[in-house]
Amino acid sequence: MSPYRLRPLAACLTPLLLSAAAQAHSPYLKPNDFNPSAQRKHVTVEASFAEGDLRPDVAMKSDAFHLVGPDGKQQPLTPAAVLKDASYLEVPLAAGNGTYLVSSGLRKGRLAKGVLRQGQVHFAERKDDVQPGDQPIEVQSLTRADVYVTRGTPTAPDFSIDGVQIQPVSKPYALYAGETVTVRVRDGRQPLAGQALTVIADGQNYASHKQPEQDYTSNAAGEVSFKPKTAGLYLLQVRVRRASPDNPALWLSHTATLTVEVQPQP
Repeated sequence: MSPYRLRPLAACLTPLLLSAAAQAHSPYLKPNDFNPSAQRKHVTVEASFAEGDLRPDVAMKSDAFHLVGPDGKQQPLTPAAVLKDASYLEVPLAAGNGTYLVSSGLRKGRLAKGVLRQGQVHFAERKDDVQPGDQPIEVQSLTRADVYVTRGTPTAPDFSIDGVQIQPVSKPYALYAGETVTVRVRDGRQPLAGQALTVIADGQNYASHKQPEQDYTSNAAGEVSFKPKTAGLYLLQVRVRRASPDNPALWLSHTATLTVEVQPQP
């Protein structure tokens, strides 16, 4: 088939942000310590895009990096360094003991042209790819990467955030291999049912028994549960695509990720 033929949006449009998890880079935040001691005053967080293992490949840039402390107060973050492959945040833990949210905030990506055909979004690489009845649209990519860090004594991490996100239901500071982990896909505080969530295990380049990516669908409460087989880092990712409520000719493609640390059984 010609490379210029019409292909689904997931295969063509903004490869870093809009294609399937197995085929493209994913945004992630990775702290050097998920559970720092009460004496530690900061953590360093790597912000990047990666494909598969969480190795920095394309630096994440955002004007909306921020921290939400256990007191619920939000604080903007400015990268201490921005390199070609990654940005690095020195995140203060000045609100004392408790669970903190570190977030990229909502990032706007590429605005691309496509068509809506029989309810499906496609990307036309040439003008003659458009067929009679196609509805011209534009697609705006929106991404968010989150991670939770707990200093000393944990607190309940139920922060109110605008936009699509993955919220931990299980305690993010107490996840163990072989035990059920539950998260909720939501938009603000509204649960999103029927959304596909992908679980990506880090460290597969060196694993003797590799863990393939696992896909799940959120239930009526917006929740997904899974059992990680081994200890390590996992990236959870969801993509929500829908027409803009104010403009049917504009489609929004939301990508949200959450990095979690799964510990070995004590």
